[in-house]
Amino acid sequence: MFSRVIWLFTLLINLSWFGVPAYADTSQANDKSVTNEKALASFLLALEGMENFQASFVQSSKTQTGEILQQMEGSLSVAKPGKMRWQTEDPFAQLVVSDGQLIWVYDMDLEQVTIRNMDQRVQETPALLLSGNTQEIDASFVVSKTTADENVIYQLMPKDSSQLFQSLEFHYHDHILQGMKIYDAAGQITDIVFTQQKQNQVVDEQAFVFDVPEGVDVIDGRSL
Repeated sequence: MFSRVIWLFTLLINLSWFGVPAYADTSQANDKSVTNEKALASFLLALEGMENFQASFVQSSKTQTGEILQQMEGSLSVAKPGKMRWQTEDPFAQLVVSDGQLIWVYDMDLEQVTIRNMDQRVQETPALLLSGNTQEIDASFVVSKTTADENVIYQLMPKDSSQLFQSLEFHYHDHILQGMKIYDAAGQITDIVFTQQKQNQVVDEQAFVFDVPEGVDVIDGRSL
């Protein structure tokens, strides 16, 4: 589970760098889908205009038939540039904090903290996904957009079949990010549903500061 969770954290950190979509172009709201070129342009446009985002979430791992394998709840706060606090509750208590330079992963049960350079993680595919570089995103993914009323779904499918996931979805309603879905090659679905969303409001900067608790083991994975 650890690598999957870290992958999701990396994706969310990139969202904080380049903005959780604050709005989506719904000018073609009556269309079921649009071409890759138009969907790509709309997706890139949607990445602009947000300084911070806060929400509660429920993250579920499911089979293709919808059977829930694992479920956790928590809270999320992200802010530009690259700041994030993602905390899950018992029985999977874990805290991930990024100050824009370093990432701390604190596993309460193991009493262990892992420290990494942020750039070590964003070299993965999600960094290209949300880097804002049109050519890289277009080269790496086929982007589609489906709209119905005020519901918008962007689906990104990697052109390289060796990637960690088969497709990734961003779900919006009334221009607000509602959730994300990740479909992996084994058929498992990771579903993240956001509630109590707040955007571009006051954020406590101390939320992005992590002090290692006394007596906790530290694994320092920072590059020199």
